Amino acid sequence: MLPKLTVITPSFNQGRFIERTIRSVLDQGYPNLEYVIVDGGSTDDSIEVIRRYEDRLAWWVSEPDDGQSHAINKGLERTSGEVVAYLNSDDYFLPGAFDTAMSALERSGRSWVAGGAFDVEEGDPPKRLRVWRPKPPSYCEGRTPGRHWWMLVPWHVPQPSCFWRRDLFDRFGTFRLDMHYAFDAEFMLRLAFGEELPELLPENFLSVRSVHPEQKTYEMTNSWPEIHRFVELYSPQLTPRERIRMRTARLSRAATPVAWVRWRLMQPVIHYVLGPIKRRFITPALTWCGDLLEHVPERWRPRIRTRDRVAKRRPTEGDPGARRSPLLSPIGLEPVANDPGPELPLDHWAAAQDPPGR
Repeated sequence: MLPKLTVITPSFNQGRFIERTIRSVLDQGYPNLEYVIVDGGSTDDSIEVIRRYEDRLAWWVSEPDDGQSHAINKGLERTSGEVVAYLNSDDYFLPGAFDTAMSALERSGRSWVAGGAFDVEEGDPPKRLRVWRPKPPSYCEGRTPGRHWWMLVPWHVPQPSCFWRRDLFDRFGTFRLDMHYAFDAEFMLRLAFGEELPELLPENFLSVRSVHPEQKTYEMTNSWPEIHRFVELYSPQLTPRERIRMRTARLSRAATPVAWVRWRLMQPVIHYVLGPIKRRFITPALTWCGDLLEHVPERWRPRIRTRDRVAKRRPTEGDPGARRSPLLSPIGLEPVANDPGPELPLDHWAAAQDPPGR
């Protein structure tokens, strides 16, 4: 008998995407599946879509709640699967995700696994933006190693590609109700500081994270205040030496003129003021200019693009002693131009974009 797998989908007014999400779970064909949907009282056509699949759900509910973390915790309380995953109502699993994750859990003996994920911008056709290969916490550490970097970066892995054994929630608690944006990263830090690290599957892509303007974390404006609380929450678990290194790292961000401009001036301006402008105008313009350089012969092409610098300085794969380049993402998130990853299955795209019953 395969272990019972519980999948929880929190949802609120995601009728545009939720059928694709539901099908990505049910079409896995996993025989011992407990799938529940916890809706926050949607007013769009979400309920109509859910009812079309209710005979294949363990249960579902649509009622007001106190946010996403509260909805997931409600699902945890009313389910019994040995392994738990949660999938937002606009994200979706890739074919074979459950078999890959459950096999890795069984093989590794660890309490949770984390696979890779794609960031895909909604559109016709959809556009692959980023590839996220999960990395260990040590990957995000700076020149002076230590767990303080885990909070400052902060370290986390692709949430839709995570599968946890239920006993982790019994031992470490459920998702924080006082967080609504970074509660998944906080839970991962809680496990890491409790010496429960995941089995990483960087070459196995299990899910797609949908990117669209209505996405809750489309801009990081609301996430940063919660992320900044990680230092308060986990500093007591650091050693005295790590606390000193953390203070040094935080001071270095403000001590030099360049660091002060970057962390005290540019970051707030980018996230809180220029965010919408950056998304709609600056990034497309820079992308267009970079794409124009593709038509320039490589021997004449100025190496000013991130993709060129990263390709030149990428650490050797499989070399544990290779230091991560500062140009690389500290959590393994890379533009498709730098790390294209495998091709998405086209038959799955067609099924996901044109589900039956419409």
